[in-house]
Amino acid sequence: MKNIIAAGPNTIKAHLKHLLEHGKFELYQEAKDILIEKGLPVPEIKVTDQVCAGGCPGSTTPTISLSPATSPSLPASLQSRLQQWQVQLQLINSNAGYFESADLLIAVDCVPFAFANFHECFVKSKIVITFCSKLDQTIDQYIQKLASIIANHQINSISIVRMAVPCCGGIEIIIQRATELAGKTMMVKVNVISIHGEIQ
Repeated sequence: MKNIIAAGPNTIKAHLKHLLEHGKFELYQEAKDILIEKGLPVPEIKVTDQVCAGGCPGSTTPTISLSPATSPSLPASLQSRLQQWQVQLQLINSNAGYFESADLLIAVDCVPFAFANFHECFVKSKIVITFCSKLDQTIDQYIQKLASIIANHQINSISIVRMAVPCCGGIEIIIQRATELAGKTMMVKVNVISIHGEIQ
């Protein structure tokens, strides 16, 4: 907020609008509190239905209807099996209805590029969450968000799919910490993919 305030009122307003559009209501309130504390005006932002629903089209949480007719020229093994949007943990709404009675697939970002039959073998009938346990800088937030999903929904199962490189092992620790924080004891299936695209 220090940098944003220095950039002027238009930047402040754009930042607050962005927070609302992406459902970051706690951060929005925190930003408002800082402005009030510094004696600065809080810009008025018109809260439209679009903003309340997520604003940015990529921030919505639709369930995707699967139908072979969507790509009739492709064999079944090449059909998309994705059932929801978003998939990146940073963007996912932890209160989305598709988490209820869900089978979770938690995948590291590189797996779909290394494993050719990712959709048919792993995504099918799962709700997908993806992130990088090495490069992402928000691991503590990820643990909190995953814990919230696990604690507040009836989760049927959790599967992990990761690469066979040491840095990917962190995803298992993250999931373990999240389930502990959620107060749940769950069996977690771990699938490991080699850099040559084989299931180990």
